[in-house]
Amino acid sequence: MEAISNYFAANPAVVTLLAIFVVLFILYSILKKFITFTVIIVFFIMLTGGIYLFKDPASAPDKIRNGVETLKSGGEQIGEKFGNFWEDTKDLFNKGKKVPGDINRMLDASKESVGK
Repeated sequence: MEAISNYFAANPAVVTLLAIFVVLFILYSILKKFITFTVIIVFFIMLTGGIYLFKDPASAPDKIRNGVETLKSGGEQIGEKFGNFWEDTKDLFNKGKKVPGDINRMLDASKESVGK
């Protein structure tokens, strides 16, 4: 064990490369599903473009342009919906933080009214 620590102390470049490898491995493990999803989407887009090109080569660029515009507008709509969802979630969270205090005030008020 001491020999290993002495080796790393004598060779800081090896430690740096090992750290980079570990970080890349962790990132790959986390993003593996995202990478697979991206590859599948790219394959689907290329397949769709190939079908357009095979069916009618003359109008394929127009159909592909139309498809890209449709995807772009759909992506913008999804972005807007997600933004609204995020804002609504933050508002709901802020309202949820106030609930325990409101319940305690109501309980205290009910205790006072029962005591009278």
